[in-house]
Amino acid sequence: MKRSSLMVNIGFLLVIAAVLFGGLGKTVFRPKEVNLYENRPAHQIGELSLSAFADGSFQASMEDALSDQLPLAQTMKKGYNDWNTQFVLSTLSDFMKSHPDRYIVFFDMLTFGGENIVYRPRNLADVSGFIDARVDNMNTLMAQNPNVEYFTYFIEKDTDLNFETGEKIGAYEYVLDRLEMDKSHIARFEINDFETFREYFYRTDHHWNYKGSYQGYREVAELLGVDELLTPAEEIDTGYILSGSKSAAIGGAKYFKEPFSAYRFDFPAMDITIDGEPAEDYGNQDAYFAESPEGVAYGLFYGSDCAEIVFDTHQADKRNILILGESFDNAILKLLAPGFHKLYSVDLRANEDFVFSNYLREHEIDTVLFIGNLDYFVSEDFLMEE
Repeated sequence: MKRSSLMVNIGFLLVIAAVLFGGLGKTVFRPKEVNLYENRPAHQIGELSLSAFADGSFQASMEDALSDQLPLAQTMKKGYNDWNTQFVLSTLSDFMKSHPDRYIVFFDMLTFGGENIVYRPRNLADVSGFIDARVDNMNTLMAQNPNVEYFTYFIEKDTDLNFETGEKIGAYEYVLDRLEMDKSHIARFEINDFETFREYFYRTDHHWNYKGSYQGYREVAELLGVDELLTPAEEIDTGYILSGSKSAAIGGAKYFKEPFSAYRFDFPAMDITIDGEPAEDYGNQDAYFAESPEGVAYGLFYGSDCAEIVFDTHQADKRNILILGESFDNAILKLLAPGFHKLYSVDLRANEDFVFSNYLREHEIDTVLFIGNLDYFVSEDFLMEE
């Protein structure tokens, strides 16, 4: 009997070991690219070097990668978060509904309006130093490349406005004052109240929704001097239910959901290259209108964050534009492309080899657009090599 029990225990340990070593091998040799549960790029193991090992960055990257890549890691995380969320909701749901004009602390996030998951408004004093470094970097590179026309579009969101008091943190004005750029070339997606935010942003995800992204496209096109705009062929309820990145962060997938609607456009023909390889399309909008994918996410619908995307419309009489942004611009890149000969999009988080001045010369860029929300202007990931 003891021998039988011992064999069972040994067998169980061997199964666990096989799962762990299998996950380690997959992490190293065949890592997944996307963490679908949290709607973000999956962590990868960093490059092993003496300096990276000494400062602990390699070990940190290994820990993050294993949390994303190991079998069942995301399943266990999801189960734990679901249990926590159910417990908290059972005590807070009535209070949330009866106080729609109050911030309600929900784990590391907030809710407002009874159903919107929101970020805390930032404190300008806490981020001004990071903005200074980012803007100084932009100013230096623009001065080194004066024969290019530069534009900036700042996207305000929940981090920029206190919904309870109506006070804004002033981040856009801070950037505007410090950018050494023609002020008529700087604009923003403006959010002055919660009603506007609720109209243009998802309730469960950190991105703008189809109405917000289309409004942003129109404003960016006007900023860039693009006259001919694409208009929606129709507005569609895709039939999919979105539970986005904010919901995933608090394990609220079962409880915080929303319909996923979108505009359908008749895009003109263009050639698309993604990370150096020809692509049939950027994003999967047609597939979702045909209701073929199993689940939905902002990046899966509009297109994910890529090192480089090139849209070639073969209109040699038009400009070449470089767009340096983050995931907010994913929804408007294909809309903007018909206004240019070639549209280049680079996400510096995924493109470690990017050198600004070299790229401008190599691709004969005459127009540059910097576009992003507050996080884009404070993150060191978007600093460019001088």
